Amino acid sequence: MQLTTKVRKNTAILLAAAAIALATTACFPDSAPGQPSDSYAAGIFQAVNQDRANNGLPALGYSPKLTNQAGNWAWQMMHDNTLYHQNLSALLSSSDYSNYYTLGENIIVAPGNYTPAQLEAAWMASAPHRANILSSSFNVMGTGEVWGPDGRVWAVVDFGGLS
Repeated sequence: MQLTTKVRKNTAILLAAAAIALATTACFPDSAPGQPSDSYAAGIFQAVNQDRANNGLPALGYSPKLTNQAGNWAWQMMHDNTLYHQNLSALLSSSDYSNYYTLGENIIVAPGNYTPAQLEAAWMASAPHRANILSSSFNVMGTGEVWGPDGRVWAVVDFGGLS
């Protein structure tokens, strides 16, 4: 009986958090000048854009909306203790993302002492993640990271193609 009550409370908390996260996404602009203010996220942002430059591609712009989404998703994965992609098709079809024609995502869980460059290098060593970083379909990105109670870092980069 106590287990059922606990599961119901946890489910209600997760649903409320998801509703708040979706509601706040609409408050963030699709793009903004500069880069993330968080130094770790800025390091990921810079590493991605350095690899794009090394491959003759233009830099991705900074998206506060995607940064918010990436941070929320990093937290969700850490909370669930499971690495999995969010449903980008559902996001893309929502009115909050009407200015986007495509979305992509890189996710990772790594030791907490990984630097932003090490995270990005791990993505570059994986063909599907590398393809996202070097895709000409994307022109903005947002990054988010969360350190779990076990010290691991859960990181997300959400890529977007703005019309």
